[in-house]
Amino acid sequence: MQIDSDLQNNLDTLKKSLGQNDDMMFYTFAFGDSRQKACLLYIDGLTENKMLAQYVISPLQREALVHKEHSIEDLSAFFFGFHHSVVSTIKEIEQLVFTGYAVLLADGYRGGLAFDTKSVQTRTLEEPTSEVVERGAKIGFIEKLRTNTALLRERTGDPNLVIKEMTIGKRTKKKIAVAYIQDIAPDYVIKEVFKRLKSVKIDDLPESGTLEQLIEDEPFSIFPTILSTERPDRVEGALIEGRVSILVDGTPFALVVPATVDEFMHSPDDYSHRWIPVSLIRLLRYSCILITIYLPGLYISLVSFHTGLLPTRMAISIAGSRLNVPFPPFVEAFIMIFTIELIREAGLRLPKPIGQTIGLIGGVVIGQAAVQAQIVSALMVIVVSVTALASFTAPSYAFNFPLRIIRIAAMLSAAALGMYGVIMVFLFVIGHLMRLKSFGQDYIIPIMAQPGQDLKDTVIRIPTMFLKRRPTRNDPEDNIRQR
Repeated sequence: MQIDSDLQNNLDTLKKSLGQNDDMMFYTFAFGDSRQKACLLYIDGLTENKMLAQYVISPLQREALVHKEHSIEDLSAFFFGFHHSVVSTIKEIEQLVFTGYAVLLADGYRGGLAFDTKSVQTRTLEEPTSEVVERGAKIGFIEKLRTNTALLRERTGDPNLVIKEMTIGKRTKKKIAVAYIQDIAPDYVIKEVFKRLKSVKIDDLPESGTLEQLIEDEPFSIFPTILSTERPDRVEGALIEGRVSILVDGTPFALVVPATVDEFMHSPDDYSHRWIPVSLIRLLRYSCILITIYLPGLYISLVSFHTGLLPTRMAISIAGSRLNVPFPPFVEAFIMIFTIELIREAGLRLPKPIGQTIGLIGGVVIGQAAVQAQIVSALMVIVVSVTALASFTAPSYAFNFPLRIIRIAAMLSAAALGMYGVIMVFLFVIGHLMRLKSFGQDYIIPIMAQPGQDLKDTVIRIPTMFLKRRPTRNDPEDNIRQR
């Protein structure tokens, strides 16, 4: 329904659809020598009243001559310098008002003006809690989209940085922003991002994790194919390499695409330290990934099927420690891993001081009690503890979940087939990773790269002076980053 030039008709229509809300404000006033009537529509609490008085009502009342039957563009000229847009239908008014906009309707004007006067309480900028670094920026994204885009602008300072906004959500109209550097990011990735975003049809977009699930390549894979981060410096580094970032209003977590397997193993402070310690730490991380996946399965297979592969003294020691244990190795491992996962989840949901206490005391007390009660062997407690510690070395928390799932699969295969089962799981995982893609790029391509290309900054990192080219896996338009 179009906005009528008669103000009273518009108000009667709007009060029928919006008047039942007690926080809906209809502020009527007069302006100009002819004392024309006007009305401001806004939600009390979502709109900053001081901004309305200073930038909307005062400029309008200062104008001496305003005549009827002028176009809405004439009225718009009075608010030069303050962000506003023209609306022409009643439906547009209903949508904008409930997102924090104030809408001005004036008698004699076919149309209205929507002013961005949102008043949203946000937390201050602080250090990210999910991605702690030893050396680097101590600032993270917050829940306000405009603040997050400003952080990217401030950090990047590149005039070629493009930030395009769009709205997703049939009912909530959630704003998102797509950021990329125009002369670096490849065109096919940018087009694919916008294509997938435009195909999203949903009533509400509560968080970036929901959007991630709607646009990812492999929704049935246990591995994440989109990187999630709340660090502006990490997003900046991704943009410089030719990738695209997606920010959602109302969440501090930004999405980065395409994402390859090594991106989940790298930390932002890897580039703040010298190359030798960073390379050693990365080798440790990849080793810990293998440990957390396969160590319990290897233990089960060696103790249950392949004791001949163990040194004699070790085999006798293990047999002695398991002498009074009533369960087979798989049941032992399952009990301890289930307990570790229970403590981890409980510590995550409890208040922070209590959660830390539960994690420390619970692990020590339960492990010691289980050994004394001869439910599990002491060596099994060591194996499960090392496995749990190794899983925490992955910088990305989202990458922990597939590792824990594969660990259970390796344990089941080891209990059924011994070492052959563990090898089968390993081959299955490698085959699955090789077929995964992230926005058209191979998920495991960095590890399979040709020597001298992307291997310079994957499992190890060579000195910074030799990282003169951007990773070729991202197909950057501008391939040179250090001249």
